[in-house]
Amino acid sequence: MPGESHSSADYAGCAYYAALQIIIDHNASDSSTLASYRSPVTYFSALDAALGSAGVPADLLPYQYVFSGPPSEIGFRIPRPLEGSPEIGCWPLAKAGPAAEAYRAVLDRVDADLRYDLGELIEALDSWASEWNEGEGAWWWAEDGSIFFSITG
Repeated sequence: MPGESHSSADYAGCAYYAALQIIIDHNASDSSTLASYRSPVTYFSALDAALGSAGVPADLLPYQYVFSGPPSEIGFRIPRPLEGSPEIGCWPLAKAGPAAEAYRAVLDRVDADLRYDLGELIEALDSWASEWNEGEGAWWWAEDGSIFFSITG
């Protein structure tokens, strides 16, 4: 039935996530690559711990957004991929600017091994937040806009 996910096959989640990513990619998407990680879960877990220890508020930590799954606006359950790839995340654009500011404020207190990629994330969040702020009133602008992340491994 259209608009529903009924398959119970072991790898249905992978197929559903891959299909959703194709839809996202072809509808007003900026398909840039943020970075390549050997283990995204390990990196973002360590980054959350470092940022939290440095005083970044919990609602701005990146892991919860990068690994959030499909947006809640999808009106039906989509099974998760068994092996965590592909993964989809949604970051509210309203939090992109505040997150970039908070990360920049503690950048010098974060482990040196995390700083380069954190700097790349700050730059990307700044760019997306700036574009969203400047676009207010445009046909494509939405108050509840999101940044979508696709993680494949």
